[in-house]
Amino acid sequence: MLYFRSVGYRIFIPFLLPLLVLIAACDKEAEPIPSYIRIDSVSVETKPAQGNNIQDISAVNVYVDEQYMGLFEIPCTIPVLFTGKHKLSIIPSVRLNGALNQHVTHRLFNRADTTINLTEGKITNASNIKLTYKSNTEFAWLEDFEDNNSSLVRLFSAGGDTSYISTEPFSLKGRYAGNTRCMKIVIGAADTAKTVDMASFKYFGNLPLMGTDIILEFDIKTPVPAQMAIIRKNSSGKLYLPYVYIFETNGNWKRFYINLIYELYNQPGDTEIQLMISPIKPPEVKNSQEIFIDNIRFSYPK
Repeated sequence: MLYFRSVGYRIFIPFLLPLLVLIAACDKEAEPIPSYIRIDSVSVETKPAQGNNIQDISAVNVYVDEQYMGLFEIPCTIPVLFTGKHKLSIIPSVRLNGALNQHVTHRLFNRADTTINLTEGKITNASNIKLTYKSNTEFAWLEDFEDNNSSLVRLFSAGGDTSYISTEPFSLKGRYAGNTRCMKIVIGAADTAKTVDMASFKYFGNLPLMGTDIILEFDIKTPVPAQMAIIRKNSSGKLYLPYVYIFETNGNWKRFYINLIYELYNQPGDTEIQLMISPIKPPEVKNSQEIFIDNIRFSYPK
């Protein structure tokens, strides 16, 4: 409080307080008002030799005029201190091994660039973002079963188990809805644990072995766990390597992105691998189980 001191008494002057507050406020700059970029999804354009365009891009690295804004899980609304026309750039990320909290950059895609017109205080939708594969991407294995043939084969199964191509409903988080041709695996009823080993028809060689991303991706719908594994063979021998454990998908299709870099780094140059997906029926499950696999892509830089 402010007082003036006089002879024998004090005088309180309350009207000075609001004036001082106003003067202090004038010293502060006005807070900037951001513009907002809204990204609901990104689309993928593929060429005939690259497989279909079904993807699950879960997050995006965002740049405005080459300035990094951050990693955002989509759908997202991003505040930025830009107005007018600017260059918007997107680098996609996916969930590695199906983990909800592990977004990694999908390095086989080109960066997507577009122009966006931003208005202070308003949301602008970025709806024309299209991703394309880099020109040096090798697509070693593509399988979507649409031609009624399969390069995914059954290596081992017990009596009562089977696998065949079937037409089934498909939807990936509400996108790509419709019927699809896919591989259907039926594990017969039994009182013991049972596994059906589904594998690539051939071994893949001439792989990059010096720290380059090597991506296996596929969609799966399964009521039981499954094991993704590789059989690796080279001059050192042949080895079965379990790689990613897949949990039940609760009646939904789920897309997996698996990076094989860790088991192939610095291997001998003659290394070849066979890729496997093996549904597993636990012993406590007494009835038969149906598992579905679709949209397989195995790719890496040339």
